[in-house]
Amino acid sequence: MMSGDTLQSQGNEIGHRHAPIVLAHEQSFQIGDAEFRPATREVRFATRTSIIEPRVMQVLIALRRAEGAVVNKDDLLQSCWGGRIVGEDAINRVVSRLRGVAENEAGGQFRIETITKVGYRLLSASGEALATAKDRPSRAHAARRRTVFFAQHPMAIAAGLLLLVMSAGTWLWFRPTPAAAHSMMVRLSGFRALSADLPTTMRESINAEITAAFNVDGLIGVSTTTAPTPGPAPAYSLDGTLYPVGHSIRVITRFTNERSGVVLWSDSTDYASDQISKIPHKIAVNVGTVIRCGLSGAATYRKSLPDPVLSNYMQYCQEYWSYGGSRTLHFAQRVVAAVPDFSWGWSAVANGFMQTADAERDGRRAEAMRAAGRQAEDKALALDRSNSEALAHKAYLIDQRDWVGQEALFKSAIAVRPLDCGCEHYGYGLKLESVGRVGAAIEQFRAATDMLALWPDSQRALARALVATGRSEQARPYIEAAIALSKNPNSDKRIAVTDGIETGDYAAAITVLRSPQFQIPEDSRAALLAGYQALASGEPKAKLKAIQGLLALPKDKQSDTVATMLGTLGANRQALQVAARKPWLFWRRSMRGVLNEPDFPAVATQLGLMTYWRTSRTKPDICLTKSKFPFCRMI
Repeated sequence: MMSGDTLQSQGNEIGHRHAPIVLAHEQSFQIGDAEFRPATREVRFATRTSIIEPRVMQVLIALRRAEGAVVNKDDLLQSCWGGRIVGEDAINRVVSRLRGVAENEAGGQFRIETITKVGYRLLSASGEALATAKDRPSRAHAARRRTVFFAQHPMAIAAGLLLLVMSAGTWLWFRPTPAAAHSMMVRLSGFRALSADLPTTMRESINAEITAAFNVDGLIGVSTTTAPTPGPAPAYSLDGTLYPVGHSIRVITRFTNERSGVVLWSDSTDYASDQISKIPHKIAVNVGTVIRCGLSGAATYRKSLPDPVLSNYMQYCQEYWSYGGSRTLHFAQRVVAAVPDFSWGWSAVANGFMQTADAERDGRRAEAMRAAGRQAEDKALALDRSNSEALAHKAYLIDQRDWVGQEALFKSAIAVRPLDCGCEHYGYGLKLESVGRVGAAIEQFRAATDMLALWPDSQRALARALVATGRSEQARPYIEAAIALSKNPNSDKRIAVTDGIETGDYAAAITVLRSPQFQIPEDSRAALLAGYQALASGEPKAKLKAIQGLLALPKDKQSDTVATMLGTLGANRQALQVAARKPWLFWRRSMRGVLNEPDFPAVATQLGLMTYWRTSRTKPDICLTKSKFPFCRMI
């Protein structure tokens, strides 16, 4: 019979194995001759250093913790996904990537064994169960050799010591001042409610949500200690206050370097007071997005960024994720003005030019901004060829009809260094969606949501692609996630209006459009409401009148929803005209009739789609089904 102490010890061991893995808390370790540094996601083998995805590193650590035992999928979800429910394909994708790391980045020092219907096990290169204690045989062997050598060569010891003392003295005299290591740890000192009218549990709820948000991918560590850890590295703290302002609750957030006392980033956001239960989660999403962006980008620089530079970079991150346009560019330019050899600062500048170009209506000025953005990306890549942000986002700045070039850039970005946001997968998914390869796009969107589950855009894109392939039920949880993550309190209403065309839920869209709380230009409201009412009734005259109302809208109001509604109403030629520069719309279920239009092949040629399909030897998914369309025979 086992003693109580033995049972408790085993219970603690099992609890450790299943505990959520926070990469910032994990120590470096070796497997054979490959070294792994979880905090920086580095794999070092021979003379090569590679960066791997956070989730891939987490799964490796979970398997290593098991010390040769089999780890089932439920345990992986608990330790690597924080208990969040994800599809089995998400786990399979990460394990597949880990096998690629074992073979390529780690030089074949380990492999992953699949135990059918059970789980996975970490094995050595020779196929033996890999226990933690056996991870460093080369170091132990080297230590034994050193012991024997010094025992047999006492004169070598004296000579070696003398040389060591002389070398140490020389180094101490001429040593450079060391740069403090970059930190991926944040001390959560808490949010304070400044009003007795707010719930007393608000502070605990916000702290819990922030901790959970950072633990989603384990990239940023969260500490709740009462004081910063000692040492020369920057020590970051996060705190804030909240109080009522009219019908809103204002939340002020501060991110501080506790070593210097400098506030690196501060934000003030008003949330609707009638959604108070959702505020802690929304705070966590907003704060997590900016801090993850800032610290991840700063960690790519060879030394710690000075406080003023990191402050500008943090502000850039906030503007970038809020699509701040010229403000995004402003703060990025301030970063590279101070640190011109910061590669990710230059890719930030390119992102700023990309956003300002998208908002510019003058075609010549927009192209000049895109050209400046391409130059900034080239500068970033000259400084760091593994800058995946520069590779991925350059795809948005080159000729948008060059689908082959865009695909090459996205594939290069995915191959060299995973982004903390999964943006390279998201961007590649958008391009695949535009060329009609919706199935492949779904895989990229899944990879993006797996990298960062807190980004509403990737959740929304995945849901949209699933609906386009007739999987509306599978799309539902991703739609709900996008709504929960959105800053827009009316996102659920907006999605009801845009998606009702594809899902057939006309009643929900009509309800929203009739509500004065849903803010939309009145002419657009009237046209869309008439369209939905016509679809619900099925009356030919109502459909004809709705088509006329949609086409009467000004060009700048003929949105994606207008195009797909025209397609659903049977106005295929007009739908093609509205969607002519929006190829991602062609593959919606509402646009099937558009693909039969005689003018469609010419539009596809003008957009560069025909060239892409022929060059890449691919076809849109719709051409691989039994329902052949005329343009498919022309590829």
